[in-house]
Amino acid sequence: MARESDISTDAQTETEQVAEQRRGERGQGEKKTYTVKAGDTLSDIAESEMGDANRWPELYAANKDAVGDNPDMIHPGLKLEIPA
Repeated sequence: MARESDISTDAQTETEQVAEQRRGERGQGEKKTYTVKAGDTLSDIAESEMGDANRWPELYAANKDAVGDNPDMIHPGLKLEIPA
């Protein structure tokens, strides 16, 4: 079991490294926003703005205060912050 723990720690470290690299690529203080259009979904926005539709939970987490409790209920005109 200790070995499984080592593996997950390594995976977490790699994930943290990738996240830090993405932050560095974007630059300090730069915030990208997106204004929701009719028919948009968080998956669509994650695909177009972040390069991967599967990153929609990250997009939702960064904007939960604006979006609310239901990630399927986004409205045209809503401004979303795009995570690095």
